Amino acid sequence: MSASDERGYSVLLSSLHRTSAPALPLSTLQGLIVHYLARLSPAPTPLAATIVGSPLFRPFSLAKLDALKISCRHAVHTKFHLLKDAPTSVFLPSLNSQLSAWLAAILRGLEGGHAITRLACCSGLLLGVEDVLKRLPSKQRNVESSVQVEIILAFADVIELFTSSDSWRKEFRPETEAGEEDALTLSLITSAEALLAVPPEKFVALPLQQTLALLVHTINKSFMSGMFLSSFKSSMEHHPEYKIHVKQGAPAFQDVHKISSSPAMSHVGSLSRLCSRSISLFVDHQPKLALPHVQETFLCLESMSRNVESGWLASGLADAIDESIAPETRTLTESIWTILKTLLFSTIMVTEAGLSAVVYVPPEIGHSVPSLALVALRSLYHLAFVIEKFGGAGHSAFPELKRTFYLALDILAGHKADSEQFVQQLCEELWSDGYDLSHPTQKAKKAFVLSAIEQLIPVLSSSTIETYVLPFCSPHLDDAHHRDIFEAAHSVVLAIFSHCHTQVADSTPPHGSERAVPIATMVPFYTRCLIENSAEERLNTTQLCLAFAALVKSASASGGPALAWFCIESVLTACKASSPAFDRDRVHRLHLALVSSVSSLPLALLSRVLLVVDGIIEGTDGTKRDELLEALFQEIVNNVGDAEKEFAVCWWNERRVRWARSGLAIARRGSETDGENSVLKESEIPSRL
Repeated sequence: MSASDERGYSVLLSSLHRTSAPALPLSTLQGLIVHYLARLSPAPTPLAATIVGSPLFRPFSLAKLDALKISCRHAVHTKFHLLKDAPTSVFLPSLNSQLSAWLAAILRGLEGGHAITRLACCSGLLLGVEDVLKRLPSKQRNVESSVQVEIILAFADVIELFTSSDSWRKEFRPETEAGEEDALTLSLITSAEALLAVPPEKFVALPLQQTLALLVHTINKSFMSGMFLSSFKSSMEHHPEYKIHVKQGAPAFQDVHKISSSPAMSHVGSLSRLCSRSISLFVDHQPKLALPHVQETFLCLESMSRNVESGWLASGLADAIDESIAPETRTLTESIWTILKTLLFSTIMVTEAGLSAVVYVPPEIGHSVPSLALVALRSLYHLAFVIEKFGGAGHSAFPELKRTFYLALDILAGHKADSEQFVQQLCEELWSDGYDLSHPTQKAKKAFVLSAIEQLIPVLSSSTIETYVLPFCSPHLDDAHHRDIFEAAHSVVLAIFSHCHTQVADSTPPHGSERAVPIATMVPFYTRCLIENSAEERLNTTQLCLAFAALVKSASASGGPALAWFCIESVLTACKASSPAFDRDRVHRLHLALVSSVSSLPLALLSRVLLVVDGIIEGTDGTKRDELLEALFQEIVNNVGDAEKEFAVCWWNERRVRWARSGLAIARRGSETDGENSVLKESEIPSRL
């Protein structure tokens, strides 16, 4: 070691031994630690022992623990480059062996140190090793094993610090600097990223019950148990121009700033991922013990989301627009939305992990699984006003939300009684609310419930559908002002028709003494509804065609050709109406809907409807006729069933010849020939099977 290195080393050691504030800034000490950990010879063990026992890092703070973690991480990088750049020799150990020996020497020095400082150092070492692993030859990537074991031991010691019932231990729990998070939160923040790099077979050596409890406690505390909006209403002041006006320094500002500026909120993503991993491994390895604790976790998340919703409704922010918020208050509302989005993502991450794990629990011990799905759906329900900003919970949701939402519904759908109770409770709750659809939160919750009901239709009884579902949907089938609810309500009705058709097709009788859903009374009602919604700015053409085809298919299966023909005839009658409301464009949309039903018809009715369609095509000209021909061609090619396909193909070919001879342009994708040369062959038409 050169003279300058000796001086630097002396400065480092004297700084580490100081009990008062260091003479050098933390960043300078951090650089010195990196330098000498990587270069000390023969081993850095004494320096590592000095670092881990230094009073410099007490009382704990995030800056100090981060300095320790970053120093160890950068030391790994520095040591790796020194070893890589050193002269090679056949008599020297491999780079892998030298790096492993160096890590082992540091770990020996960390023995006996405080659990939290050891955890910070091991976190940095493991992250550094993970960084350089990709640069090692594939056969030499086993250097991280000893560090993984050591970080698990250190974290287990930290858990024992905060979960031990020993009163003596409680008296000597670690202290933190004034204004800092508590020592538990600092420990979890410091180690979360590194613990995620530990393989499952080593991670399960931790006391998973206590690990999960501490993580949930920390996440709950980070969001103030969802109560951060409780002071908003009392903090508001009257303003002549703005509805929402909160002055700087008010309690609401203080609560929101406390959360948004906290280190825990900045690291809630890694804490949530660690919580998710703990749940998954806990359920996989100890399902009987894990399920009650997963239930507690989900109930905690539901409590947070319920408190947030209550605070949101009481604050007056739910129906506020940007122009009604005072300029000095907008930074507050922006921070609130950031917290709400973070809560949503944290809730989704944790609940998805839990639900994904419990689906594999054996039925004999998984009796609480449907209640987990119910609690998860309740949590999302209370956050519906946030979910709405991301496209809702249905088909347009982002992937993580969609996966969690449908997974919870799939689990719930396996338990008929729970599904019935869930739907009934939500319908009654929304009916009893004093808010109408002009209130954004009510609107968001109703759209959420409709999306959930759509997926549960196959397991609901006919009495629940008649008593709850249809009355819940009906008011919104003609109200296109609230587009998401309007479309969701139609989706629910179509799900009912689809389920009834499936029951008839599969010859599945209603469950027990249950009677079937009265499709015969629903068909006339929904036929009229679709005709009314064929107007501009209601159902678009694609939606109208899909809905009418599903209606005719269900009518045909449940009521026979007579009920299916009623739907067709109702549309034809509406098209012939002389009312000004039925302009050419609207009539054309109804004609396209009629064409879309061709593939839903039985053979006994197909010829009759095709004759009607033929007359419509001949009575139409221009681009509208081309659209009708193309739509009809696609129905015959792609959607007509095997039993009706031969007849439909022969009919099409006959009409093509006649249309061509009469001078009509034949709409067929990719065809430039006349009718005789482009006759459809049955073998060209793909079967549904």
